[in-house]
Amino acid sequence: MRVLKDGQRVVHNLKGILLTFATVGVSLVVATCPVSNLAAAGQSEVDSEERNRALIRHVLELIDARKLDQAFELYALDYVYHGPDGEIINGRDGIRDLWAVFLAGFPDLHSTVEDLITEGDKLVMRWRIEGTHTGEFLGVAPTGAAINLHVTEIFRIAEGQLVEAWDQYDRLDLMQQIGAIQMPEADPQSG
Repeated sequence: MRVLKDGQRVVHNLKGILLTFATVGVSLVVATCPVSNLAAAGQSEVDSEERNRALIRHVLELIDARKLDQAFELYALDYVYHGPDGEIINGRDGIRDLWAVFLAGFPDLHSTVEDLITEGDKLVMRWRIEGTHTGEFLGVAPTGAAINLHVTEIFRIAEGQLVEAWDQYDRLDLMQQIGAIQMPEADPQSG
């Protein structure tokens, strides 16, 4: 223990008091600083993005479990789907009909989420759909062919519901996988 003379003790105590005030002052500045408010808002946005990721995973889990009524409650009544060829499907009933076509053609269909990226109210999902073509699909009789379809989709989410989506997948590849479209053989003499 170091023994301080009276003058040193006063200076030392003043340093401690100033350091305490400086620390409290920094805390007060941080608490009232707009940057601090942004950090709090950022935390709220992170929480919202986590909820959005959980929502889309839950929807796919419900569809995979064929709990379709529960799944479609998570789509907004005025849901808008933008398909890969520019088609637009409006409403919860419209997306229910689209899923019905896929589930009729591929009754064992299941999905795997490969990537989820969120920012604000948007979520980008890269996912894979697998199944066996054992039912009619878009007028094509069952072939028993397995499919492995890669999909990229952007969702807009509001108030805990899916409200809009932009979907991209290779329809030609899907139709080739089920044998509906045959690619011409390459001519070995033309190369």
